Amino acid sequence: MSDTQTEDQDVRAHQEEVAGLLPALAQLDRTVAELEEKTASGQEVTPADVSAYEQQAAHARHLVDAAGADHREVAEAEKEHRGDGAKGFAARGLDHAARPRSFEPTPPPADNGQDRDRDDDEEIDL
Repeated sequence: MSDTQTEDQDVRAHQEEVAGLLPALAQLDRTVAELEEKTASGQEVTPADVSAYEQQAAHARHLVDAAGADHREVAEAEKEHRGDGAKGFAARGLDHAARPRSFEPTPPPADNGQDRDRDDDEEIDL
C-alpha cells in the first residue's frame, strides 16, 4: 500500500471516529435544552437531572479527547450527519463538554410546619 492510501485510510478512520461522537453530543445538547426549559419555566430540576447532565458532559469530553477531535471536525461531521439533532447540536454539545455549566437542583419547598402540628406536650402512641 502506498503512503497516500494509508493516509487516506487514516483520515477516513478519524472522520468515522469523529462521526461516532455525534450521538453523545446530540444527547448532551438535548439534556441541556431540557434543563434550560425546566429552569426557565420554574419546573423542578432534580439532583438526578443535574447528575445526568454532569455525567453526559464528562463522557462527551472523554470521547472528544480520545478522538482528538477539534471544533471544525465536529462541525463538518454534523453537516454530513444532520439526523442526530437540531442544527448546531454538535457545536453546542462540544461547548458543554469543554465548559460544563453549573445547574442547580430546585430547592425543596420551604417547611411550613404542617407535618408538625402537634403540641410538644401531646403524647404519641407507639
